[in-house]
Amino acid sequence: MSKYIVAVDIGGTFSDLVCLDTVSGDIKNVKVPSTPPTFIEGVMNALRKAGISPSEMIVFKHGSTIATNAIIQRRGAKTGLVTTKGFRDILEAARADRPELFDLSWDPNPSLVPRRNRLGVTERVDYEGSVVTPLSEQEVRHVARLFKKRGIEAVAICFINSFMNSEHERRTKEILKEEMPGTYICHSYEIFPEIKEFERTSTTAVNAYLGPIVDRYLADLTKELRTWGYKGDTLIIHSGGGVMSLDVAREIPSRTCQSGPAGGVVGGAYIGQMAGFPNVIIFDIGGTSTDLAVIYRGQPPMESGWKVEWKIPIRFPCIDVHSIGAGGGSIAWIDKGGTLKNGPQSAGAFPGPACYGLGGEEPTNTDCNLVLGRLNPETFLGGEMTVQPDLALKAIKGKIADFFGMTVEEAADGILRVANANIAYAARLISVERGYDPREFALFAFGGGGPLHAAEAARELKIPKVLVPQYPGLASAFGQLQVEIRQDYLRPLLQRAKEVDIARVNKAYTELEANAREALRREGVVEKEIELERLADVKYFPQTEYFTLPIPSRELAREDIDKLVQDFLARHEQEFGYTVPLEFADVEVVNARLVAKGPAPKGELKKHPEKGTAKEALKGERKVYFREAGGWVTSRIYDRAKLRCGATFDGPAIVEQSDSTTVVPPAVKASVDEYLNLILSL
Repeated sequence: MSKYIVAVDIGGTFSDLVCLDTVSGDIKNVKVPSTPPTFIEGVMNALRKAGISPSEMIVFKHGSTIATNAIIQRRGAKTGLVTTKGFRDILEAARADRPELFDLSWDPNPSLVPRRNRLGVTERVDYEGSVVTPLSEQEVRHVARLFKKRGIEAVAICFINSFMNSEHERRTKEILKEEMPGTYICHSYEIFPEIKEFERTSTTAVNAYLGPIVDRYLADLTKELRTWGYKGDTLIIHSGGGVMSLDVAREIPSRTCQSGPAGGVVGGAYIGQMAGFPNVIIFDIGGTSTDLAVIYRGQPPMESGWKVEWKIPIRFPCIDVHSIGAGGGSIAWIDKGGTLKNGPQSAGAFPGPACYGLGGEEPTNTDCNLVLGRLNPETFLGGEMTVQPDLALKAIKGKIADFFGMTVEEAADGILRVANANIAYAARLISVERGYDPREFALFAFGGGGPLHAAEAARELKIPKVLVPQYPGLASAFGQLQVEIRQDYLRPLLQRAKEVDIARVNKAYTELEANAREALRREGVVEKEIELERLADVKYFPQTEYFTLPIPSRELAREDIDKLVQDFLARHEQEFGYTVPLEFADVEVVNARLVAKGPAPKGELKKHPEKGTAKEALKGERKVYFREAGGWVTSRIYDRAKLRCGATFDGPAIVEQSDSTTVVPPAVKASVDEYLNLILSL
């Protein structure tokens, strides 16, 4: 009998598997090293290690960094871009928001599509969608022949103002398919029909760049799963915190970027609600990076898009996750001015931290936690991975401690303090600067390194509570158990609110809903289970950025638009602390959006009301370095697997488990709730 829901999340360093038994409610978890460059071997290793039968799996949900890594490492397909003549340099023009404003030596990464492979053709549509200059089909065929000679594997099509009229893009795609059979081809209207020319071009180019790569990966993964014996559905996590079928993932591969962090945020929102914390700041430290997000009143934050790196935005609705280079493998270094820095460079999975003994010689956060006694070399990764404290000590001493004339312990503590300060600064950017008071939130710590740093980061932010889930190292994979089918649709409106054509707005939503119902039916969702949510993008008319706000799912009237304007003003006041009176600035309804959802098998947490005491989980004691306590202090060591509901204890203490380690500093109280979450009270 099929009973398991399985989710696998591939990270840069480790691949995590969570398996929920829908009959008993029990959870199995597995953590194995990732296996770049293909990563599929790591997925299969995790499935085999879990010890489940493929015939017992109900569904397989999968999130990965494959797409993101392909962009960062420039391993995507050889891509061409067809655009309106005279606009081939949109990708290079980009926006003026340099990440390093005063660094004159900064050299940005090259574009995904080299200039010689960005070709223009004669055509023009105006801002209302009227054809000004017909498409030159002869030029399109000439471009196709050039692309074939150059070995182009994928083509993106993006014409000026095509978001208002897709006729030329559709015809260009037809011609290219005739001339270049077997080539991956996509156009902007089917990917992202929005006004922003640079973002629309970038998103379409990214989609083409990733198309062949993601297609090959999914084909190879499916083949391996079939060989193993799994015949069920495979669902791919996307950036919006939902899942999509393999077919949809092949059509829109750019949506698979940010899938891992999105799953973690969904899981954090769910577990936080269950534990009684509707307001949480997500705090996920992996091997390479730290991901942060603010969840307010139980709702994951959504954004209209994100950037993989400068000049490469992707404009799909996504869970708003802020990432910084502060992971377990982040390298400590000294800049030219003699200042201690931490990250964003990372030792990654290979060679990894110095203590891995794989050739790494740079000190990392993992090395520091090991030297300070916070990590146990005998139980690292459940005892399945050997680490060498002497190599960590050597790296910290030679690279950092000797330079500053410090002891190794002082240097390691300083490195971690810099890392925690970086994390706290990033958390303030997404909380304080957006009108949220961190003191009204709990810090939800997960990832392999989150619980190691959580209490110190919470102190920096004056957050009173830290929530550590039962399996913190696998929380992203657990979150993927929760996600359901989600598709997002958009139709441009570009109407000032006081002059809005209600009939046109209603028609747009009606057409979007019809498209969504048809698409979800193809995904196997029955009509009665389809859930539709209407949204609208709203902004001040002269501005470019907008807020996405809910709008009633019925026939709209003038009063609904007036209410939408008031909602926009309230949101603007919350975000920026002011509004502009309507007599001085018009409000514009930019886009009609629709979120279409359908159920997919998902897991639920079960309560564990059986009471226990901390004494039952006590493993022993060891010396751990805490600067605030004067250095090395005797700390109790607890086995997380034996901590039951109601158990309480005080720091200094270390809680060990196979997928993570939780540090409980002096003067911090810890307790276990009925979902086996560990709650730290500062």
